[in-house]
Amino acid sequence: MKKRTRVLLTNAYAVNNGDMALVLALSESLKKRGFDVSIATFYYNFLKEKYPEVKFVRELLDHKKTTGSTAVKTLFLKLNFLFNKTYRGFDVYISSPGGYMNSYYGLKKCLLPLIQAKKTNKKTAVYSQSVGPLNERDRNLLNQYSQFIDTILVRDSFSKKCIDSTRCNSKILQTKDAAFLLEPRVSIAKNSKLVAVSVRSWKHDSRNMEQYYALIQKLCEKLLDKGFDIEFISTCQGIKDYVDDSKTASLISDAILQKNGDYAGRINIVTSFHTYFKLTDLLNSRYCFVVGTRLHMCILSLINGIPAFNISYEIKGKECYEYLNLSDYSVDFNEPAPEALRKFDLFLTNQVSLKKSIYKDLLSVHNECQDDLDLFIKQMDMQASC
Repeated sequence: MKKRTRVLLTNAYAVNNGDMALVLALSESLKKRGFDVSIATFYYNFLKEKYPEVKFVRELLDHKKTTGSTAVKTLFLKLNFLFNKTYRGFDVYISSPGGYMNSYYGLKKCLLPLIQAKKTNKKTAVYSQSVGPLNERDRNLLNQYSQFIDTILVRDSFSKKCIDSTRCNSKILQTKDAAFLLEPRVSIAKNSKLVAVSVRSWKHDSRNMEQYYALIQKLCEKLLDKGFDIEFISTCQGIKDYVDDSKTASLISDAILQKNGDYAGRINIVTSFHTYFKLTDLLNSRYCFVVGTRLHMCILSLINGIPAFNISYEIKGKECYEYLNLSDYSVDFNEPAPEALRKFDLFLTNQVSLKKSIYKDLLSVHNECQDDLDLFIKQMDMQASC
């Protein structure tokens, strides 16, 4: 009997339920095609306890010893790869889907594992990434490192234009967000008047946080005035030493209640961590719709059968809603209030009809993403058994 091809999805922050959705979507889709898949993640100990059924591997830099300069981290990563038999024992290395190939986070850390893998003659790829914006240093890094990456899949047109403007030597394919590899579900929520609101802080692109707070406050007040109740909940919360969006939610909630104390008792803030499976079940059964700043709060809502109004803090949100033909329901993080409220009114008017059409629309996107995965496997010449 031939040994199954072993695939490692690298560089995952699976404590973020958006990232968990991405790696689970890709992992499960590959497993259905006969591959043996594991996920290399940060926060390994926490995640092994929360998801005992998932095949996690500790990411190379998920160690306290990796604090310090980039040079120290790079050296540690190289040595860890050489001596870590578990990490070294895979046939194909795929950098996990997401939005980290930009100069906010830096390319080096996420691409170095692929470089080490390619130097030992492994197959390497980046799957369904947003690319850019890139500063000159990171453009040069991508040009340099692309010789070690067989294939890069980008998830929107902006990313394709960005990577086409470089001298990247990898094969380039365009797909959509990898979360759409998940099969869509029909919502089972009945007559709900509870709205899930996802917020976040964003310090890049010279964004004005006070303007964002004011925008969210206006949207929430409109919901409350129309008889909806609000629950602040996010893909990122309740994890020590990680981003906690419930802190941002508290600032906004306090401002709403200070202005109008009559709303007390109609706003709830979820502060605890939910597993991906718990969160998606809540989305499928508890809420009438979502107002989401986190892109994957919106995407998971759509996949689980409920409409989502998007507040786009990066271009990836705008791009995603464009290819979903939902541009009318996406506004910029610092959108002027009159235009944002106009779009929000349109969303509120149409949310019932949107809910009826979501499953069919998302099923088409799901099937397209599955076809893209098959093309990727063919391009990579990946065989389920080796």
